[in-house]
Amino acid sequence: MAAKPSERIVVRSKAVQILKKLDVFTGLAEDEYFKVLGMCSSTEARQGETLFKQGDDGASMFILLTGEIQINVEGVGPVHTMKAGEILGEIGLVCDIKRTASAVATQDSVLLQLFGRIFHDVVRKYPHVGYVIMHNIAGILAHRLTAKNSN
Repeated sequence: MAAKPSERIVVRSKAVQILKKLDVFTGLAEDEYFKVLGMCSSTEARQGETLFKQGDDGASMFILLTGEIQINVEGVGPVHTMKAGEILGEIGLVCDIKRTASAVATQDSVLLQLFGRIFHDVVRKYPHVGYVIMHNIAGILAHRLTAKNSN
């Protein structure tokens, strides 16, 4: 049975509160969070389920709302465990390249998925949203690279 309109409003408001806590969306205006939410679809991954494999087409980014996702690189093994509030697959939003790692749920997880083609369509209509998200993704990637290089 479909949720009543009032229930959908409550669910959207809760999802927006989660988005507000994520670095990738820092700097958006209140109404822009709802635009971002409208770009996303929700998905679940059960413990042990592979979200994507290294080498797959990488045309989307995921926002981990609950659970844990382990990132694995072939020949290296696990390189990071993503926790709620982290993003993964963001390179797929920025560039049209193959996945550079695999992602496996180590716990039942709930994610938002943002497809690149939808993101780029919305960005044409709302350039500020695109600028903020791309700027933040660049900062996140730069931080990860800097952290990796200092090891």
